[in-house]
Amino acid sequence: MHASEKALSPQLRQAPPSRAEKVAWSFFDFANTAFNTLIVDLVFGTYFLRVICAHRTDATWLFGCALFVCQTLVGVISPLLGALVDVTGKKKRILSFSYAICILSTASLAAMGEGDVWASLIAFMAASVGYAFAENLTASFLPELALPQEIGRLSGLARALGNVGGFLSVVAASPLMSPGFTLANSGAIRLIFLLTAGIYCAAGLPTILFVRERGCAAQRDWKGALEASLLRLSRTFPKLFREARLRLFFGAFLLYATGAAMVMAMAALYGEMQIGLAGNEPVFLLLAIQTGGCAGAILFGFIEDTLGSKRTLQLIVWIWFLGMGGFYFVQDKLAFYAVSAILGMGGGSLHAVSRAVVGILAPKNEHAEYFGLWGLFGRLAAGSGPLVFGLLSQRLHSFHTPMLASFVCFALSLALLSALPALRSADTES
Repeated sequence: MHASEKALSPQLRQAPPSRAEKVAWSFFDFANTAFNTLIVDLVFGTYFLRVICAHRTDATWLFGCALFVCQTLVGVISPLLGALVDVTGKKKRILSFSYAICILSTASLAAMGEGDVWASLIAFMAASVGYAFAENLTASFLPELALPQEIGRLSGLARALGNVGGFLSVVAASPLMSPGFTLANSGAIRLIFLLTAGIYCAAGLPTILFVRERGCAAQRDWKGALEASLLRLSRTFPKLFREARLRLFFGAFLLYATGAAMVMAMAALYGEMQIGLAGNEPVFLLLAIQTGGCAGAILFGFIEDTLGSKRTLQLIVWIWFLGMGGFYFVQDKLAFYAVSAILGMGGGSLHAVSRAVVGILAPKNEHAEYFGLWGLFGRLAAGSGPLVFGLLSQRLHSFHTPMLASFVCFALSLALLSALPALRSADTES
């Protein structure tokens, strides 16, 4: 048998996961959410625009390009990296490398000040790419740690822990941000990058130390592994069009994730421009979103194990669809916080349930590959949502009307989910 064919059927060492191992895996969600909330959602973009590019007029365009390059790079490479990890059996090694890149790059941002345009963008992009690859690789451990009937519960509890991480990281960083993103306060803002690197390092370390590598290496030389990985992908991508459950799920995932990314990425800006949030009020908005996300991830993780993945996804997307009505029509700040918490609940549960579904669909020797596809469509959504909002906002000269585009995304995803066959483990079908 050709070596690349052998790579298609690696055997897994069966080692029952302990509760401690599951808890250790869950803590990487704490690390991921802290990084995403502080660096991506709250700090770096504003710091780059107001401090690093204090005397430039092209800062928004440069930051937008950096985000686009990150999302594109991760989206294109994720499926290949996932297949390569499955073939080599070196998931922990590659995860550890991505984890280290994120920590070092995030910490290096603390040395960036006014005028360090390209150095800061490169460091931010490296940190973002390391974070994204680590998130995908960590997620691919999920089907190895939980049975299909309890996978939603574990994913939901881990996501809830992640939202706790996001909440606590914002609380910890708030005193450093309160004087504002100004040149005079730039020293305090730079400490946030060190704080985030420390939180990410500490929270991710249990996963690195205690989660076991269960994959056996089917290919030990990298050239053969690359050939086998490309062969895998040449067979996997046609499945997306041939198999109804893959086609419908990933199509719905792309749509509802795009709608969610559009809302969550622009929530703080929308609150400032449309609702009139000022001062520390955007911080309270993020705290409301993280609180709702924690509750939603726990609640719908248990609901998924009871109702099943399909019905749970439909319920969550309906919450998004109806919640967007409140988001679109409210003008009062307290009501805006309340609706944002509801959408945060939908956001946390949508991520957790979607991750669990991929774990159910992925064959046991192709976990990282399928989570690579999940990363591909997730990054397409993360890039296209804000892009669509930005284009519509510029064309319509409004921050309000473009939010209607999210209704379209959620409505179309509901149509696809209604046609989705019952979801069962790929291993039980084979």
